[in-house]
Amino acid sequence: MTMRIVKLIFQTYLPFQGRFPRVSGQAKMLREGGHQVTILACDRDGTNPADEVIDGIQVERIRVPAGEMRGPFRQVIPILVFYARAFRWLWRRSFDMLHCHNLDVLPLGCLVRKAKRIRLLFDAHEPNYYALWPKRLRFMVRLLERVDLFFARRADAVSVTNNYQVEKYRRAGVPRVELIGNYPSPDLRVGTAGAQVSRPYAFGRLGTFYPEVGLEETVVAFRRVIERHPEAKLLLAGRVVDAYRARFHEAIEPLGRSVVWTGPYQASQMAELYRQIRVSCLIYPKTDWFRNITPRKFFDSVANGVPVLMTDIGGLGQVIREHRCGLVVDEEDVAGICEAMEMLIKDESLVNELAANALALARCEYSWEAVSKKYIRFVEDLHAS
Repeated sequence: MTMRIVKLIFQTYLPFQGRFPRVSGQAKMLREGGHQVTILACDRDGTNPADEVIDGIQVERIRVPAGEMRGPFRQVIPILVFYARAFRWLWRRSFDMLHCHNLDVLPLGCLVRKAKRIRLLFDAHEPNYYALWPKRLRFMVRLLERVDLFFARRADAVSVTNNYQVEKYRRAGVPRVELIGNYPSPDLRVGTAGAQVSRPYAFGRLGTFYPEVGLEETVVAFRRVIERHPEAKLLLAGRVVDAYRARFHEAIEPLGRSVVWTGPYQASQMAELYRQIRVSCLIYPKTDWFRNITPRKFFDSVANGVPVLMTDIGGLGQVIREHRCGLVVDEEDVAGICEAMEMLIKDESLVNELAANALALARCEYSWEAVSKKYIRFVEDLHAS
């Protein structure tokens, strides 16, 4: 039976955004399963089409100027306006299931579920929402943690990205929780590890750059390394949020020509960018925001045959050690990070071994085909129940 599914997200939904691959990947899975999918997004900067097709998926946008990372108080009015306009859009359409991507649209989803008597799936992208807010707002974060669990219990099911979230929502009494891996689709993979020695960048990091994302720790260590290995180069690819732009350039400026920043890139360019780097630097601080995250960049890296230099977050340290697909470092130990970087620069055979192991791990444990079947079955069972 063909279902009509709406995916609701309070973002502009553009191919270079950090969450785009997960939302678009799920939409592709459902389309391949024979279902109709529409993305209902928010045009937050007011410059994008109200209606377009991206990768074969229908996208409609409601224009509400909101910006990004502006803090909770400045977002109250924009999200309320979005709620009102999105509810009107949803009320006038006929569909079978609503997927809410992230906590910010879940309360609206619960209202629509009750009003239209449709199934509601909450896709929880982050283990701990709003943990990036300043410490002075910590009381609000604690309040929103309760809001998260309150509304999650009122959804028909929750899909998550790691085991920490599975346990979190099950303890809260959510009726059904399903782990749906954050794995890249075949078109975002190189396919083979390739010759590591021919890649121009010793290290690289792809993604969105914002405060406290671990860039400073990476740059400090790399700056020491190029004093002894001036030939080493670092590739940074991705969007820099407006509030972080000055600090970003201040951090990379001392590296001179040893660092290259590409700027924003589209998801379709990801495989080509990974083809240029030998090791993926995923050094994160163990803050409330990151300590339980299993970043998509880990799965993107190994799927493209690129070993990782990574801090132990989200239980991935054990995976890296067990499968020998990279090296685990402590983000506070700059000397240790330097030592690991130098080891990878000097030992070509080690990097090739880690790369082959990374690709094998992606094929065996993080299969797009397997997670696609699981996701379609999960959604169809939810509708049938």
